[in-house]
Amino acid sequence: MLFGNGKDRLSEKIIEGAVKRVLSTGEKIQVVQLEMKGGTVVPEHAHPHEQAGYIVHGKFEVNIGGQKGILEKGYYFQIPSNTPHSGFVHEDTILIDIYSPPR
Repeated sequence: MLFGNGKDRLSEKIIEGAVKRVLSTGEKIQVVQLEMKGGTVVPEHAHPHEQAGYIVHGKFEVNIGGQKGILEKGYYFQIPSNTPHSGFVHEDTILIDIYSPPR
C-alpha cells in the first residue's frame, strides 16, 4: 500500500498499557504507531532490528544501552541493532517507530 490512514489499521496489544498499529511494511523498513498509557513500563529488551522513533504526543523516558533521556513531543531517538533498551511512559504518549529490516 503506497498510502493510507492509520485509523484504518488494526491495533494489537503488545504489553499492558500499549497498543501498536503497523502502518507500513516494505522490503527494508517498517513503520509502526504506538499508543501508550501513562504509567506503562516498557521492559528491557533487544532485537536485531535498527529502530528509530519520533514522539508525536506525550512524555516518554527511554534507556538505550544505559543512556537515559526524557522525550516529549518533537523529540526522536535511535537504537542500534541488538542494544538493550527500556522505557517508562510519564503521560499518555503516541510515537512512531521505524524498524529496519521489518519485524
